Amino acid sequence: MNGQNSENTETIGWDAIDKILKENYGEQVPQHYAPKVYYSLGGNEPLDGISVYVDKENKCYHYITYGFSEIYEKETENKEISGFGFELTFRLKYTEFSEKYPTWPINLLQNIAKVTFSKGLTFKEYQTLSSGPIRLEPTTEIKGILFTLDPTLKKMETENGKVEFLQIFGVTTSEYQNIVEKKTDRREFISEELNKNPLLITDVERK
Repeated sequence: MNGQNSENTETIGWDAIDKILKENYGEQVPQHYAPKVYYSLGGNEPLDGISVYVDKENKCYHYITYGFSEIYEKETENKEISGFGFELTFRLKYTEFSEKYPTWPINLLQNIAKVTFSKGLTFKEYQTLSSGPIRLEPTTEIKGILFTLDPTLKKMETENGKVEFLQIFGVTTSEYQNIVEKKTDRREFISEELNKNPLLITDVERK
């Protein structure tokens, strides 16, 4: 797997992500999505890649982005942080395994990236985002996102700076409203969820 495009020769940040994923998934070869036209070459999808691993033991797909951090050579002046300082991950529950992963999370992650790249909006642990239905078809009651640290991918130091893995976790409309209106403490919510769902796997069938 190579994240290199025609304008870049160094894959320093990309290789660092690959290394930490290999530590977690061993020799599993992920399915990988790359845009037809890279953002740097005029494409409209900011992320140069999204890898999808399968966790059969926990019955989920694990999506990991390449592009919020500096995946090629260092370009920004801040030596402490690589790019925006994070990559996003998403764990999606499946009831029946299919070799072909669902593609709507790819669109979701790219849409979040568009907000970051166009408006400079970054995310941190415990922040929320209302996206409307997290999936359009079939309908789902999961209509909000809560950002948390990925339970297994730890913050890493790269030659380009620090990168943390923020996982997006899907919440229902009522859960989202309670969190935003401070009726529910977001830290306590994640803590309670971790007790019953240690990997914070999003279940789009959840009511």
